[in-house]
Amino acid sequence: MKQMIQKFESGFENLGRWIHTHPKRVILVMLLFFASLASNLPSIKVDTSTEAFFSKKDQTRIAYDKFREQFGRDEIVLALIHPKKVFDLEFLEKLKAFHEDLEEEVPHLDEVQSLINVTSMRGEDGELIIEELMEDWPEDEKGIRELKDRVLSNKYYRNFLVSEDGQYTTVVVRSNAFSDYGKGMDQDEMLADGFEEDEGISITEDDKPRLLTEEQNSEFVVAIQSLADRHRSENFPIDLGGSPVMVHDLKKAMFSDMPVFVLASLGVIALLLVILFRRLSGLVLPLLTVIFSLLTALGLVAVTGTKLTIVMQILPSFLLAVGIGYSMHLLVIYYRHLRDHGDKGEAIAYAMGHSGLAILITS
Repeated sequence: MKQMIQKFESGFENLGRWIHTHPKRVILVMLLFFASLASNLPSIKVDTSTEAFFSKKDQTRIAYDKFREQFGRDEIVLALIHPKKVFDLEFLEKLKAFHEDLEEEVPHLDEVQSLINVTSMRGEDGELIIEELMEDWPEDEKGIRELKDRVLSNKYYRNFLVSEDGQYTTVVVRSNAFSDYGKGMDQDEMLADGFEEDEGISITEDDKPRLLTEEQNSEFVVAIQSLADRHRSENFPIDLGGSPVMVHDLKKAMFSDMPVFVLASLGVIALLLVILFRRLSGLVLPLLTVIFSLLTALGLVAVTGTKLTIVMQILPSFLLAVGIGYSMHLLVIYYRHLRDHGDKGEAIAYAMGHSGLAILITS
């Protein structure tokens, strides 16, 4: 075992001498390797959804995807509105305008549900009447009172579309389950497609509708947030909630937090390097090494198609911390040997032989 370790250390020493003899060639090869991977950084993808915590082969994930294919998405965006009076003609007009704008301008939309279009079922003269709750728009205070009584007396509306005390109302916005289903089809074609016999028909992976992507979920949420900002006022306060909003906000927070963490880490590292080495090479070389290593690692993430998740946002800071430790360890040995013997080539070879195997094993 000892002889094997000595062979490895001797090999690292020879590698150090070869690097000292051919510095330009080594730098060129490393820059080409760095550029080939770092050039893929623009194509890196982010997934902050909860299902990203599960592998695509996980049985829980498979069952959940089958559920969504069959029954659609179970995530909704909930717009909570707290006006001075819910049952007021002026407020109901604003609610109707907000509802209609959502239906017209939000992409990847499945449905919008609010007091404006919720279904009302009631018995009258021995008949079951099914219509929209506000099909007959209230025009005076009497109509408003009747509407309020109908809504608050219905257990399916209370604590769903309107609070029990009548102070809050909600607008429920649901996105499509699929990114391309129904595109270019009219309503009759979609219904016919839903009831089509599938005996003898084999469906390939390419024929299956694709679930809504993270980018499309962001488009869906951004459109709702934009409309909420446009309609929000003192008499029409809007708060948004729901898992699509949370996923989108987490994605935004991740993109804004990661650069802050990386820059803060680099600042602390630079300060410690200056205090430790007190020379320009001791500052620049380790920083360049860890920055290039970080960008190369993220480029490799993009090349392999791996998506950045909430857990992986620690990766840049972790790589910086680990990478700078290796660089500092190698440079300390190099500078010490250079101070005692004055030969740069031998100092590089000695540092590589002393630390190369340890760095390789621990990395």
